[in-house]
Amino acid sequence: MLVVVAAIVVAGAFSVPATAVTVDGVSVSRATLNADLATINQNPAFGCYLDASVAVRSDNQAGLPSITGTGSSGTYSTAYVDFWLSEVVNNLLVQHLAASEHLALDATALSAGRTDLANSITSTLESAAAASGQSTVCAANGQSLIATLPGPFVAQLALGQAAGDLVLAHAAGYGLGTVQLSSYFALHTNQFRTICLNAIQTATEATATQVRASIEAGQSFAAAAMADSTDTTSAAAGGAVGCYSANEGAYATVATDTKGLAVGEVSQPVDDNGSFLLVQVTSYTPAVFDAVIPAVRQAVFNAGATKASGELSKLTKSAQVSIDPRYGNWDGRSGVGVAPPLSPPAADLLNAKA
Repeated sequence: MLVVVAAIVVAGAFSVPATAVTVDGVSVSRATLNADLATINQNPAFGCYLDASVAVRSDNQAGLPSITGTGSSGTYSTAYVDFWLSEVVNNLLVQHLAASEHLALDATALSAGRTDLANSITSTLESAAAASGQSTVCAANGQSLIATLPGPFVAQLALGQAAGDLVLAHAAGYGLGTVQLSSYFALHTNQFRTICLNAIQTATEATATQVRASIEAGQSFAAAAMADSTDTTSAAAGGAVGCYSANEGAYATVATDTKGLAVGEVSQPVDDNGSFLLVQVTSYTPAVFDAVIPAVRQAVFNAGATKASGELSKLTKSAQVSIDPRYGNWDGRSGVGVAPPLSPPAADLLNAKA
């Protein structure tokens, strides 16, 4: 989950600079917005992560514009500012939703939120790297990226993450304490077992189908892998690719690819970004709860996602949002969104050709 939150001040509590946005009485100052943008602009790795997050969420159908503006030095593009403001509004609404549900953002929740923030960034970076065919993009992992950001900025990111965590868990009907998470784990143990497998990679689906037929006719998986797999590393090991625990970023893909397979059974050809895989499970090992707590937390979040999204959508439509016109206009009818400011009609310009 992308989490981007600006520092906030309560409107009316004391004298504040001109505001960039106010959401149900809570304001973000222009100075704070500019500080946030400067932090992003000065940290290419974090900017890279934000762009990767948009790409991952849109299945590589969208990306971010350049942050820099076309005016004097130090200006920012309106499109990028509107993206950031949309994220700011979204996170203020999530915090509002958490408060309305009486969910406590205490020290424990904030600490867990910081950990989940790092894990979320890591997951996004791994997904972006896999999609691009690279080993890493932007940064080694979420923790190393967070370490490059100013402390107060990270604290606000963690606050937004923590609020989102609580809202998702509440929507799923669970708390995030050990007892509640253990209860979820006990009811869904197969979601967290370690999966060990072999795989054969081929260039085409037709080839994968032919190889599978040979295995079904009696050829061993190892022999087929050594003879036909285009992945030379796993082919040399008879197709062995290792084991995956529920905490690993690739686990969701592995679990999907092996869904319904018994130990020793060979899958139908699986599309893998243009290549085709045959997968064989070699073992399923039950997990120990203490070893997969991060995965259990994420599973609870996933379980509450649909309901929480509906709650947030309802709140968004009724929210009182005011945005400084220089940045654009609020449009919450179909979700959180800041539309760019309208250009004046040409007839209103003193020199329309200038």
